[in-house]
Formats: sequence, structure tokens, C-alpha cells
Amino acid sequence: MTNLKGASDDSPIDSVALLRDVTVFYGEVVGLSRVTLGLGPGITGLVGPNGSGKTTLMRVLTGLILPREGKTTVFGEEPFFSAAVRSKITLVPAVEAFYENVSGLKNLEIAFLARGCSVSEAKTNAASALELVGLTADGARKVETWSRGMRQRLKLGLALVADAGVVLLDEPFLGVDPPNRQRLRQHIEWLGNHGRTVLITSHVLHEIESLTDRVGILAHGRLLGMGHIGSLLSQLRDRYPHRIELEVDNARKLAKALIGLPHVRELKVAGDHVLELLTESPDQAYRDLATVVLSSGALIYRVVARDNSLEALFSHVTAAGAQRL
Repeated sequence: MTNLKGASDDSPIDSVALLRDVTVFYGEVVGLSRVTLGLGPGITGLVGPNGSGKTTLMRVLTGLILPREGKTTVFGEEPFFSAAVRSKITLVPAVEAFYENVSGLKNLEIAFLARGCSVSEAKTNAASALELVGLTADGARKVETWSRGMRQRLKLGLALVADAGVVLLDEPFLGVDPPNRQRLRQHIEWLGNHGRTVLITSHVLHEIESLTDRVGILAHGRLLGMGHIGSLLSQLRDRYPHRIELEVDNARKLAKALIGLPHVRELKVAGDHVLELLTESPDQAYRDLATVVLSSGALIYRVVARDNSLEALFSHVTAAGAQRL
């Protein structure tokens, strides 16, 4: 397992939701392996490829699965054993479970009834949910006529209106077109800004980055890193090769000046004006680059740190984690 130093520093003991050394098996297949994770108010992102354990973790938090090992608490109680705690959690699953031949409004009414609302409360809440996600005009239509984006917004409407302190969003952007993605993003931000504890999973990294800077990286059932993106990236710089792309006046000339530096692992010239440098010491590379540019008289038009992103972190850490399984 790749263990980023300080990865669990953002998982306080008094978290609203807390997993401690949680392990889940599906027969002989490991769903989660000794996962420790704390969630507090605001938005936390969890990224990982398909099959990494993201949905399993959601099921543990909602009390649908009892871990083989470890313990899960939400508001201080174990959700698997407490109906009162489960009522404070809203799960927006990746899969759909609508009644296709009834209206969106009726689907919401049924969902609120299942949460223990009275008939009048369910009707009021359903209407409010449709209004919040901009679907009032379509509420009377059967769900079978709705687009994927509308269905996702319908699921999120329940989370917006339900009085739940913990909101779990499993791949909410899956199959949603750009305009609806923007609407969904605004609704999720609202939840985080109003004191809800929100966990959002996705394999689309830029969606997570647009919502929060606190992320966990899950692969093969293991939590490989957890913390603020800036902190994780800072650790990445010292652990993995770092690519720097340079747009210059003369790529071959600058490459000759850089090739002797001890920390440069590789140089690639792509055309007359683009040079890519691979280094294991990025801080030193940037310092040396400035010195070489001044001494050689090279003109630099653009510098891009290719590995200074969540996507690069995810790629490096999951690859390293897989090698150690």
C-alpha cells in the first residue's frame, strides 16, 4: 500500500462519520481493506477507478453492509444497528431505482413516505424538491420520458430537502450532459455550504477538483491517500518523477544545456519549440532551469507543470499501490 505521509491527518476523532480499520469481503474478494476515514461538515471527494471500493464504502456508511472487521460510526452510532442514524443519512446512488411508469413527483412522494414523512409532508417535500432542482414543469411526466441529467437532479432533490446531516453522492455526474453538470455542481455546493457532511465519489477527477480540495484516493479497496490536494501534491513532488513542459525559442539548444544536470532523468524534444523534462527533484529543477536560461540566453514562452494535478497524483499513487498488493 502506498502510504502518503500525513494522509490521515484530516480524519479527526470527532468526525461526523468515521470508519476505523474497516474491511469488507465479498466471498474471497476484498471490497475494502483496513480503511480509516473521517468525514466532517463540507464536501469531501473520493476518487478511484471502477471497482476500487467506492460504492462499498458508501454502503458501509449507510448501514447496508456490516464490515467483517473494524467499526463504522455516524453521529457516534453504528448505522447498521441504528435506524435513527440511518434516517439522518441520504444516499444518492449511481444506479437508478425509479418507478418508471409514474411521475417524478410521485417518485419523490414515495421516497419521502419511506423516510417516515406523513402523506401531507411527503407531498410538500416532493414539490419543494422539484422546485429546488428546476423540475417543477416536468414533475407530472412519467420518469421513463426523462433524460439522464433530469433523473440525476431528481435524485439530488431528495437530498436537498431531506433533513439529513450526511449526504452520500455516488458518481452523480455519470452520463450527465454539461448544462446539467453545472446545475448539479451548484446543488452539491449548496449542501456543503449549509453544514451538511457530503461525500462525493467519482472517477472523473476534474469534477472532484471543481467541488473540493479535500480528497481521498481509493484503489483495490485500499485508501492510498487522504488530505488536501495541495498537501498531497507537495508529497507527490518528492516521491514520483515530475514532468515539466517548456515552450521555448530553440528546444534543441536548451535540451543540450539541461542534459548534464544530475536530477534530469529524461528530455524529449517535440518539434522546434517544445521540450519536456522529467526530473526526480522538481524544486531543484526549477532553480537550475532559471540559471540555465540566464546563462544560455534561451527565451521561455511557457512553463507547464504536467504532474502538479490531482490526475497526476491519482495516476502515480494508484499505480504504486497496485504494485504492492
